[in-house]
Amino acid sequence: MAGVQARVRSEHQRKYPDLSASRWYEVAPIFPGVTQRMVNMAGERLARLATPRGFVIIPAEHLEFRPSVPQEGRPPGDSEAIA
Repeated sequence: MAGVQARVRSEHQRKYPDLSASRWYEVAPIFPGVTQRMVNMAGERLARLATPRGFVIIPAEHLEFRPSVPQEGRPPGDSEAIA
């Protein structure tokens, strides 16, 4: 199964000072065996991002998503954007 990556949309960057809008983070399942995104009690879709400091759960509408990019052939920390 292919993974998914996400990054914070620039208009929401100020809400998440610990996350970089130019960096893609891996989207992790909320709970083991559960799909990668879920809905909270308010009906908002949530995504759980794996960061170097742990996991962060934020509304999916504050993110942009892409399929995971293989790490081989890319330098560590590369935050290449889709052109």
